[in-house]
Amino acid sequence: MSTWLLPRLELTPEQLQVVEMPANGHRVIMGPPGSGKTQVLIHRADHLSMLHNLEHDQVRVFVFTTVVKEYIKSGIQFVGLPEKVVSTFDNWCRQEYVKHISKKLPWKYKSYDYPEIRHAVLNLLRQNPRLQKQLAVVLVDEGQDLPPQVYDILSMAARHITVFADPQQKIFEDGATEAWILKKLGIPRCNAMLLGAYRNAPYVAQLASYFIADEHKRDQYIAQVNTEQQVREKPLCFVADGFDREIDHLAEIISQRQVMNERIGIIVPTNKQLYGFAKGLEERGVTVEKAAAKSGCDFGNSDPKIATYYSAKGLTFDSVLLPRLTESSFGWIDDDTRLRLFFVGIARATQWVYLSTVAGKEFSEFGILRRAEAAGHVTVQDRNSVVQTAGSELDDSDDDEFSLL
Repeated sequence: MSTWLLPRLELTPEQLQVVEMPANGHRVIMGPPGSGKTQVLIHRADHLSMLHNLEHDQVRVFVFTTVVKEYIKSGIQFVGLPEKVVSTFDNWCRQEYVKHISKKLPWKYKSYDYPEIRHAVLNLLRQNPRLQKQLAVVLVDEGQDLPPQVYDILSMAARHITVFADPQQKIFEDGATEAWILKKLGIPRCNAMLLGAYRNAPYVAQLASYFIADEHKRDQYIAQVNTEQQVREKPLCFVADGFDREIDHLAEIISQRQVMNERIGIIVPTNKQLYGFAKGLEERGVTVEKAAAKSGCDFGNSDPKIATYYSAKGLTFDSVLLPRLTESSFGWIDDDTRLRLFFVGIARATQWVYLSTVAGKEFSEFGILRRAEAAGHVTVQDRNSVVQTAGSELDDSDDDEFSLL
């Protein structure tokens, strides 16, 4: 079985220093995409478990989504930690609620009322000192996307907490700020900044930087890119003349990258599109695994994965494909969040990025791609610049945008 997790011996000295930080105080570690936060998190969980001879029930790695949970599970087994160590924070809260409060969980809108569950668990800990500090070590992945209330609970539930975060990748509006996290953990500033975005090839990082609104932060991010990497394949944006042609070309791209034995991630705006694209690709002979909350996904194999921007947080692929960059796909998201979504999506790639849209329906940020094209950081192709496969024809029909869905 293959894995994305690097052996501990392959970590950089900077990363290894974070792994081995003593647990005599809470820690907050910041780092951009590609700085190895998730790699370090797993090795730190293993290191602290062995160093302090902890029972596995005393160690937890908390993540925001079930997709990231499955992703980390596929790597954590290689350091000898059991899968049960990894959990979404809300699932842990639900278990605590059932164990100590009631087996009847609160519901809202046909699902568990997790804010109410969190509130009840917080009150439980406040009122029962014997339940506090039962967890010896907690490590939090993508800490900027967990609600502030989470840190109220963690500060009482765990003896040591290490949070890995990056404010630039915050895409959930109710996520905690860096200042809030530091305040709740009782520390004045972050303990370390992982630099050197070794994961992203220079062209990938350069394109991602166009979607950082703050010029100073953009310059900081670019300064961290490892320019010595050999991967120099320029990102590609394909402008299709129709929605069917867009998915035809997407299927062709996936097949090409599979021949190269790459890990492929397809990232789409909505769950509806996730299932629609999976079906459309299957009709074209390309099978993908759905990385969704209600679909099992094996990150230990090389099958292409399809996920939404929100569920793809924390994942890593060799090539990332971002189709359906149309305005109607993102019109319901505010401008700042949109930029962070595109930044996060592009930054999932280590080697290459493919984007696609439909002529006349491009997303508002298409002008950003044109600026990147003018600077030589992306190639934009339309029907006039693509060499057609022999015998193929472009579909000029006025097809419906959601014909796939």
